[in-house]
Amino acid sequence: MLADSEVPQLLKRSHIRSGYRPLNQSWRYYIVSAFIIHNEFINIWTHLVSLIYLCYAYVHSELQTDRPRLPLLLLYFGIFSLFACSALAHLMHSRSPLDHIFWYLIDFAGIAVFSVSVGLQRYTCAQQLSTVVEVIFLPGLLLIALLLQFLSSSYLFVCRPYWPPRIHIRAASCLLLTCWLYWPLLQRYSSFDQGDFSLSLHTRAFIWLLISGFFISGQIPERFAPGLFDFFGYGHQLFHVCIIMVTWNLCEAAHLDCSYSDTITSNNRHLSSIVCLILTLAVIVSSIKNLMKSAKCICY
Repeated sequence: MLADSEVPQLLKRSHIRSGYRPLNQSWRYYIVSAFIIHNEFINIWTHLVSLIYLCYAYVHSELQTDRPRLPLLLLYFGIFSLFACSALAHLMHSRSPLDHIFWYLIDFAGIAVFSVSVGLQRYTCAQQLSTVVEVIFLPGLLLIALLLQFLSSSYLFVCRPYWPPRIHIRAASCLLLTCWLYWPLLQRYSSFDQGDFSLSLHTRAFIWLLISGFFISGQIPERFAPGLFDFFGYGHQLFHVCIIMVTWNLCEAAHLDCSYSDTITSNNRHLSSIVCLILTLAVIVSSIKNLMKSAKCICY
């Protein structure tokens, strides 16, 4: 394993002094490195194990029912994308600066698909939506998730990776996106229904998301003891644990919210959700292709 002084600036983590994998090795080396202790080991396995559990406990169970619920499958697809893209990014990004750029664009793509999927699930399962929400929620979701969050984060990551405000812009776009995702739930929050058990799960998901932001943006605890948490316990690893809790609460809440979705949602909502997901994937694939063309012309 290498020290931080032996790897390019783009591949370094703040306050992480050691545990970096050698550059320019074969693809097989990085795949096998999933079973070797290094500073990305925990990041790989937290989301890989969660991915396996998701498929077993939620996706498989839902597909075994007589009528699998589309809103739940949309959510599970988003969480699957989040975990799979994250695990792959942490596994493969260390090969070179250009590989780092590509795999973290894949990671950003997983986050975007996850965000859109959460919004689609809440939209399709909502029992009562105002006309305003019904009309503008999906266009706004795509605008914020793809343009303000995914495209801005990806463009700045490729073209201005060392620009300090980049992190603040990404955090602000994530906060705006989170607020938008909770818009379909506002009427339920305002009703103060003590029997709405799933609402508390949505609230817990939001709390865990805030906690995750504390660890990843504050680079806590490694900023207080550089080098001590190189392999276990640094902020990004704790961020992963928090995101697992976010997704678990979302799955449990969606299971309750969509129990009677067949009678409370229309085929129009289902069709709109599928179209939105297809548009999301198309924009992401096209964006990554164009951004990688730009990345190849930049000296990192």
